[in-house]
Amino acid sequence: MKILFTFLIVLTLSGQAVFSQDRPNVVILMPDDVSHRVFTYYNPDSTSQTPNIDKLAETSIRLTDFHVSPSCAPTRAAFLTGRSNSVAGIWHTIAGRSLLRNDELTIADVFKHNGYATGMVGKWHLGDNYPFRPKDRGFEYVAWTKGGGAGQQPDYWGNMHHSAHYWVNDELVEMTDEDDGLEGAFLTNSMFNRAFEFMEDNQNKNKPFFLYFPTAAAHSPWPKGPADARPGVPAKPATVENIDKNIGRLMNFLDDNKLAENTILIFFTDNGSGEFIYRGGKISFYDGGTRVPSYVRWPAGGLGGEGKGRDVTPLTAHMDWLPTLMDIIGLEDVPNRPAKLKLHGQSFKNFLDTDPSNDPGPEFKDRTVTICNMRKENFEKYRNVSVKKDEWDGNTITHKWRLTRSGAKSNWELWDVLADKAQTQNLIGDPAHAAIVEELKQAYEDWYQLVAERADEFPRTVIGHPAEPITQLNSHDFHKQELWNHKLVAEGATGSGFLAVEFAKPGTYRFDLRRWPKEVEDQSTLTTAPSGVVYDGKTVPKAIDVSSARIKIWNGDDVYVDERKDADKDADGVTFTVSDLPAGPAFLQTWFYNSAGEMEGAVYYNYASPVSLK
Repeated sequence: MKILFTFLIVLTLSGQAVFSQDRPNVVILMPDDVSHRVFTYYNPDSTSQTPNIDKLAETSIRLTDFHVSPSCAPTRAAFLTGRSNSVAGIWHTIAGRSLLRNDELTIADVFKHNGYATGMVGKWHLGDNYPFRPKDRGFEYVAWTKGGGAGQQPDYWGNMHHSAHYWVNDELVEMTDEDDGLEGAFLTNSMFNRAFEFMEDNQNKNKPFFLYFPTAAAHSPWPKGPADARPGVPAKPATVENIDKNIGRLMNFLDDNKLAENTILIFFTDNGSGEFIYRGGKISFYDGGTRVPSYVRWPAGGLGGEGKGRDVTPLTAHMDWLPTLMDIIGLEDVPNRPAKLKLHGQSFKNFLDTDPSNDPGPEFKDRTVTICNMRKENFEKYRNVSVKKDEWDGNTITHKWRLTRSGAKSNWELWDVLADKAQTQNLIGDPAHAAIVEELKQAYEDWYQLVAERADEFPRTVIGHPAEPITQLNSHDFHKQELWNHKLVAEGATGSGFLAVEFAKPGTYRFDLRRWPKEVEDQSTLTTAPSGVVYDGKTVPKAIDVSSARIKIWNGDDVYVDERKDADKDADGVTFTVSDLPAGPAFLQTWFYNSAGEMEGAVYYNYASPVSLK
């Protein structure tokens, strides 16, 4: 069976691709922090019951050796760029290392170039300011929460899965119990409703759409499950079941709107989530951290459908989806892609049919995939790495190798997960495998060189750009300090880190240093706390003693300002106006001090804006 192509590509005199209107839609579903263990397709004893995801698995092409990165932002970066996330500068979820470099191109850029409507719904986690926001990266419709999930520091204050505000195309929306057939308001329900609106709107316009939908669920915390949870089911399993219900709603929506046949529906999760079949879980470099379920269904293209689900066993990864979709649909790449942004993923289109004679050749079969779990601000060679490779005899995979290492002072390990899924038998000392060990070591060195070329660069939030008149600088992005969620803010955790920024134009800028975000300024001051509970549903915000504040802005040996000012305890913040700031890169750091002159709390929120520009 060949993959069917039912659309026509022609070229205008300008070279712009023009497509017939029967191009497939594309929907990407990526639930957060769940994997094989929670789905009843793999684990009938799971606390969660997932009949709709099970049905999707049964009727799809299943990629059984599909890998992502071991945590949130890195997986998103690799999928969106078609490149190694570490090479693209994303190897952590905070500390400025979750900001996608502004020169990277995304899958949305590619689909938009090819005439698709592009939408992103859910958890972005690649930067909350210009030029990192989804609307800056090729997405025309955006419904999103900020930071790395509900209740993280950049997100709307007090957000939890059962009570939230979020942004739809820059408009703040309060989540309500909508008429969607599900009881109660819940963030996943609300986001699926926005996804349906995006798809229906573009169907009415007769325009093909690309929808990227990484859900915020089931990332922690889980203070409360959905209102219609089964009795006795804890909050996280109930949240997983809610994802499943909404995927059932999606399948019905596609059927009812006659979109199912010609929609490429792709499902995968963003990291492993606990030992089950494989060793390790989230943030592990073993297969339990990186190997996740992945399905694709496109009946009109000969991929899946009732009675047509099957397994595809070669090694595949998150960064392969972009080149694979380009290959399947016949998409042009964006014009003049720089050589330094070369795709690292490879198309596995021809593995998706049942004809081995057209399978990818040595370039794919002989490749390696390197994934690491850095989770530190500065990249460290050999830290938490897995180098993966299939070994083939003709059309048969004879070994699935993993070369792993936890750090520079540890030893390499070698596993064959074809025979040893749980990675219990370390083969590194077997001389029969010396050649593959050396090959995989060299593959790591080659990959590391690509990472190292730009590892010292800082992605920089741009202040004073017309695309973002007021920039909310967040402690989530502090370098050298971890203050990333509402619980830490509410408790007044003490610390200070620097931010890498860029001033769009020279001039005078205003900085409003705050302990609380603007959305609760009517309930709080620098020295008083808002009411309610946050994050885990238990944390009560507390007051701290803020007596003075300090701001420092510099670049190299040039210090543009280093000023300290007394605070008005009844004010919302301490404001500094800094003149003669030059355009270009800089570093910015802020502090709060108590009446004893000691550092207290942190400037979790700093609202920066231009006053007058030259």
